[in-house]
Amino acid sequence: MGRPKKIDDADLLAAAREVFLERGPVGAAKEIARRAGISEAALFQRFGTRDALFFKAMMPPSFAAEELVLRAAADAPDARAALAAITRGALVYFREAIGSALVMMSHPEFKLAEIARAHGGGNPGATLIRALAHWLTREAQAGRVHCPDPQASADLVVAALHSVVLFEHLGIYDREAGDARALAAIDALWPALEPRPSPGIRKEKPHGKR
Repeated sequence: MGRPKKIDDADLLAAAREVFLERGPVGAAKEIARRAGISEAALFQRFGTRDALFFKAMMPPSFAAEELVLRAAADAPDARAALAAITRGALVYFREAIGSALVMMSHPEFKLAEIARAHGGGNPGATLIRALAHWLTREAQAGRVHCPDPQASADLVVAALHSVVLFEHLGIYDREAGDARALAAIDALWPALEPRPSPGIRKEKPHGKR
């Protein structure tokens, strides 16, 4: 019977991710082992090579985009509040995922297809676009938004989130400013999405005016 592991894979990968985020793909295995509380030999027994450990640790997490959208829509009083809630939830995810992806792309063996394969053939950004477009379509059908092109609107929201997170990594925004700019992007988009009155309903003129 083998000896029990002193640290589970999730904790080991978390320690590796910390080091790779700090130092890039050349993060020292010795430092990872030290933070994880195991030997370098035990580290490589688990993952084989440093590159294998790197890609396992830095793979962006999966994203339950449809769940986020449905939960925000159920909890929000109206479509505009739901869109703001979706934005805040997605921003939390993209901060983690894009940080990992930027470090992954600096590795000479990086292949974008590996991210897609790990996420069932797609990628988290595309997953959010689809979920958001489907929600906008339903909201438009119910008359709660005006959205002739749900796909384009979803593209704009996700592009804005990506830009905000990239600007944070570049030092242009801090987190607080990033939160504000993401919600400001939704405010800028909302006039195009705001529901229109039915063309069959005429507004009454104030009394005394012809």
